[in-house]
Amino acid sequence: MKANIALRLSTLLPPGVLAMLRNVHAKMTGNAAFPTPLVPLADLKTKADALELAIEEATFGSRQSKLLRDELLREAKALLDAQAGYVRGVCNGDATLLESSGFDLARPRTPIGVPGTAQDLRTGVTNRRGELKLRWNSVRGAHGYQVWMTTQDPTTEANWQAIGYTTRVSHLVDNLESFKAYWFCVSAIGAAGEGMSCDPAMGRAA
Repeated sequence: MKANIALRLSTLLPPGVLAMLRNVHAKMTGNAAFPTPLVPLADLKTKADALELAIEEATFGSRQSKLLRDELLREAKALLDAQAGYVRGVCNGDATLLESSGFDLARPRTPIGVPGTAQDLRTGVTNRRGELKLRWNSVRGAHGYQVWMTTQDPTTEANWQAIGYTTRVSHLVDNLESFKAYWFCVSAIGAAGEGMSCDPAMGRAA
């Protein structure tokens, strides 16, 4: 899997953008892997110097000084975004080269695998006769949930029947006999398959 840069410019505060400017400038200066930067390194340093001064003046300064800082911040982010594009193109996913540019590396994505088991399945009556509302906790990596029901021994696997599929963490079951015992469980389904069914929960509709 190819490596990539974790830019996250939209979440960075001014000091974070300044630190990135300084780091990229320092790491790319004299770096033979990047002979022709899209943004000249001198421009990065000039922008960093201006932004650092603007941050200091805006700390307890006027509204005008804050506006200047924000304008310089937007310009600095645009320079970093352009430089990151150049670095990506040169490195073609090579983690060592990417890291040598001064940009942070994105954490590699790892497959989630088969989803785990849903927890805390609960049943509850509604304001309608013959209905029960099922709720459970979400499972990481689940795209949806298969709902199962039985009126027989819940410990016997063959007794369970699938009664619905939902992408939510709740499900409404209707057309039930009032006061009759029903057992329910759910299994999480993800890209890698279906997880184990949760512990069963019993409910009685009004």
